[in-house]
Amino acid sequence: MAKWVSKSGELSLKIAIIGQSSSGKKDIIRHVAEQHDQSAPKSVSVSGADVITAEFIWPEPLPDGPFVRIGLQAVSGKPSHKAADQLIMSDCDALVFVVSCDPERKSECKAALSDLMSNAAITGLNWGEAILVLQYNKAEHYPAIAPKALDSCLGVNLDRVQRYHTKSNCPDQQGLAVNAAIRAVITKMSNHHTQKNEASS
Repeated sequence: MAKWVSKSGELSLKIAIIGQSSSGKKDIIRHVAEQHDQSAPKSVSVSGADVITAEFIWPEPLPDGPFVRIGLQAVSGKPSHKAADQLIMSDCDALVFVVSCDPERKSECKAALSDLMSNAAITGLNWGEAILVLQYNKAEHYPAIAPKALDSCLGVNLDRVQRYHTKSNCPDQQGLAVNAAIRAVITKMSNHHTQKNEASS
């Protein structure tokens, strides 16, 4: 969860990018790192998959001055069990759930969502407080598929979550969901800080 780094005075946030295999999660984290002028993401093998990490300073400091350091983590590949997803979901501040727009993979989309729910229960994620952003990726390959079709397939309530429909060949689109998740966490924390100050005054 969000925490202060006492040595630097920064606020540290963790964003987990999870979802369907071969949906572009590795490329998403790479594009986000490049967008924020960071070095190439690092990876380590866990349960037959790669856990990819990247860190950068968010360009918009909090209103009271401190910088926000973002830690991104994603799972790429097909892990042999759920340990990799559970690892990156543990203590995260927001989730970006990525699926392919491929209509032939709807059952995989549902399975990935089911895995998300079960992993959330195992890691103690509170759905009442969790920030979840959806990314329907690789839209350039399936122009006939409307985002609403995937909404219906997954049972998505757009009043509850933000959703982005992105093309993997457009680098500027790849970071939209991640950036939205980061801003949502910062807004939530800023509102909580304001309410706390008002209550104590």
